Amino acid sequence: MNSTTRPVRAALLLFGFLAISSFLYVENHLDQDISSSNETSKPLNSQQQQQQPPPLQQPQSRRRLQSRQLKVVLDEATQQKQMRSYLGGLYPPVDRDMLPLYLRDTNSLQGDNDLVFFWHIPKASGSTVKNIMNFCFDLKRAEKLNEHPSMDYARNNVLNMDTSSPEGLSFSFANQIVNSGKVDVIVSNYFLSGAALFTDIHNGKTFTILRHPIELALSLFHYRRKATWERSYRKEWMQLSFTQYVNSDQYMDSWMVRQLTGTMPWVKLNENHLYRAKEILKQKIFVGIMSEMDETLRQFKAHFGWEETTPYCAYNYLHSTPTNANGHGPMQ
Repeated sequence: MNSTTRPVRAALLLFGFLAISSFLYVENHLDQDISSSNETSKPLNSQQQQQQPPPLQQPQSRRRLQSRQLKVVLDEATQQKQMRSYLGGLYPPVDRDMLPLYLRDTNSLQGDNDLVFFWHIPKASGSTVKNIMNFCFDLKRAEKLNEHPSMDYARNNVLNMDTSSPEGLSFSFANQIVNSGKVDVIVSNYFLSGAALFTDIHNGKTFTILRHPIELALSLFHYRRKATWERSYRKEWMQLSFTQYVNSDQYMDSWMVRQLTGTMPWVKLNENHLYRAKEILKQKIFVGIMSEMDETLRQFKAHFGWEETTPYCAYNYLHSTPTNANGHGPMQ
């Protein structure tokens, strides 16, 4: 592709993704919390309590959340629990522009102690990229492979810690995972809570991979209908077409904007949320595109200074052994 046209295409895809991206990756957490709203959630530690969430995520005292075609009135205690499930429970310190303080700007030089932060958007080549970082670039990351998390390696280059759930993020924060010297990359679906793991000693350099929003929603819809091993599995969706799904109450809008700005599903989005999400992406996140993965990986190598352990490892892995591929029919 002509190098002069790629930034324009990337910008258009980025705007479209932010404006209409929608999926339900964390809806299962909300469902579980609504059904157990009388339980008491674990408090954050003192340092986490001092880290205040940005203004846009403050809900009013009583809102209504539509979930699984039921309207549930949430009291403030339940709202706090829902916020922890949806946003991860940690909030990073911010600079004067309300951007995560310890995430470097995309155009700044990388420090010697910086770590990589991969904001993983589900069904956008994330599993494949994690394995390429592991096997082709010899980068260490965290993933809980054993029953209980620990600061020990579960296998080569994989620390047995969880950065994909509120409980795991809290445990990783308490154990200062980024200061441990045991990981090179932090991977999380939670943007703000993942950013909160970084410190003044070890800043994060962030990247993500975008996919066309309709393709992403379609892929996630089919995946959650068959992925019986996932907490997000939805057997009842087998009775729905994709069109019925996106017109149902189970379709949650603008997940990406909400994660970037810390805005809960019961808060109505406006142009200010979209503007802020675009500014965060522009300033803090190096963006790859799933439909152009060869070019994306080439730019990641240049941006982060990665070197392959074996020539053509990333290319061969990308084209011969994609991870967690989700084949499905066309949109109906």
